[in-house]
Amino acid sequence: MTLRPSLTLFIIAATLMTSATPASAQTGDIQAGQAIYAAQMCSLCHSRAGESGPMAHVGGPLDGLASRRDAAWIEGYLRDPKSVIPNSQMPKTGLTDQELADLIAFLLAP
Repeated sequence: MTLRPSLTLFIIAATLMTSATPASAQTGDIQAGQAIYAAQMCSLCHSRAGESGPMAHVGGPLDGLASRRDAAWIEGYLRDPKSVIPNSQMPKTGLTDQELADLIAFLLAP
């Protein structure tokens, strides 16, 4: 069976669109997110659950983040902080979609 070029392009586009799942739509693992938080040394510039680093005043507290931001906002910020907050000092994380989902689950956990 031979497909018309337009139908072939439609099928390819539909496949690509459904295969890319945003991190915010994936199921994150809180424990894996906690490990990523530690490995990325987020506590250098942030505080969470009473733990903070020497520059915690720069990034600020992450406690209660779920009451201020949703997963989609956090994902966009972690992917490219300056695109969300132009004067942000936070670097891009470079995390995979699953790592982002895990980190977001940890950050939004009570």
